[in-house]
Amino acid sequence: MGSAPTARTESARDATRGEQPLIPGLARRSCRGESDRVLISLVAVLSVVAQAPTALPQGPLSVLIAPPDATGAPAHIVEFAQEHVAEQLESRGLRVIRIENVTRKLPATRRRTLLRCKRTEAPCLQWLGTASKAEVVLVAELGPRAGGYRAGARAYAAKDGMLISEHFVLDVPEDKLLDALTQALDVVVLNTQRALRGLPPAPPIDDVPPPTRVARPSVKDAPPPVERVAPPPMETPSVAVATTSSARRWAWLPAAGGVVLAGVGTVFYLKARDRYDSLEKGTVDAPVRDSKALVSEGKQAQTVSRVALGVGAAGIVAGAVMFLWPDDPPPQVLPSAAVSSGGAMVGLSGTWP
Repeated sequence: MGSAPTARTESARDATRGEQPLIPGLARRSCRGESDRVLISLVAVLSVVAQAPTALPQGPLSVLIAPPDATGAPAHIVEFAQEHVAEQLESRGLRVIRIENVTRKLPATRRRTLLRCKRTEAPCLQWLGTASKAEVVLVAELGPRAGGYRAGARAYAAKDGMLISEHFVLDVPEDKLLDALTQALDVVVLNTQRALRGLPPAPPIDDVPPPTRVARPSVKDAPPPVERVAPPPMETPSVAVATTSSARRWAWLPAAGGVVLAGVGTVFYLKARDRYDSLEKGTVDAPVRDSKALVSEGKQAQTVSRVALGVGAAGIVAGAVMFLWPDDPPPQVLPSAAVSSGGAMVGLSGTWP
């Protein structure tokens, strides 16, 4: 009668023991002398836990843009380069942290120490990463040389200051500095993302059925070629095209010249008339001064007026004749159309006036 409660109590204790966690249960069993089996089980559990893959951090990389290594470079070039690096990193989906936003919150003494530290040493890089809470510290380089600039970038891990990736372009002219920095960032950003975020997942490949082969028709099955006979060209009646006289179009030229010359002749006629009136006014008591010059000028003006009036009248008459000239005979234009195996053709044939 007394053994039944004891057996019932031990079974309940075993059930309670089976519901306890694994590692505390193994430790309790080791205290009861089951050390060998417990040790083997504990080592197996710890090895499985150690081999479990650690999940990589997700989200965009946080990058601190540290002061550049630009000894000897002009200040405006350094400023443009830093702004260009920030824009390039933001366009690639990275979270950019600027050094001025970090140092603004620090005391003056610590700010000077932070800016003067050597950015190629691990303690300085770790300090920058701790102050900015960034994962990566990026340092651009603009080194002037004899053949140009040495432009590039270096990326360091903020937690330990180890170099992740670097890329440089040598002998870069001043007007190509931004392009060289973009080329360097293409390499550095890709290597940094692979190191800290792993390779991007491969795009899914859809199942594409294999291409089907189409059997070519044999020579025996091919139909014989069909010969196309071109129809004869169609004849169309000739069309008379009315044209104006070619002389009438230029009649205004001699008429305009005749009017101008007639005006010139009239002016010289009036000049000769004036010289003649001056000679007529002279008397024996009041002789005309320099009468020979007046006679010579009058003769010249009279000659020019006669020639100009004659040529002007001839020009006016010629213009009138050309204007009244009959129209040219209309040329015969023959349109033609032809259809061939390669298409159709339409043309016009005739003679110029």
